[in-house]
Amino acid sequence: MAQLVFRLKNVPEQEADDIRELLNEQGIEFYETSAGRWQISMAGIWVRDKAQAAQAKELIAQDQAQRAQQATPITAKDWLAGFLTHAKQNPVEFVFTVLGILLVLSLTLIPFWIGQRLAG
Repeated sequence: MAQLVFRLKNVPEQEADDIRELLNEQGIEFYETSAGRWQISMAGIWVRDKAQAAQAKELIAQDQAQRAQQATPITAKDWLAGFLTHAKQNPVEFVFTVLGILLVLSLTLIPFWIGQRLAG
């Protein structure tokens, strides 16, 4: 049975290419699945052979550890800049996200507000 060795969701294409190259260099046969049009399926790299899957997981773990050492920490300023860039690139998604947050907050807080008004 195939084993998932690497999830591709939210992975930069360069990193995914590096993982593919690493597996090819080691002669590990793999296949990929996409998340599909609606992004509900499992996007990942899979290996059918259990022994090769264990080897692939070890290689990927080493690669990820090396990437973690080389990574620079994200500051609050970097995060805010990325957030604003994403909001500008996806304004409809941003508006619906804010509306969703407001809806959940209102549904959560309105019963307390009503209870306070009735008690007072």
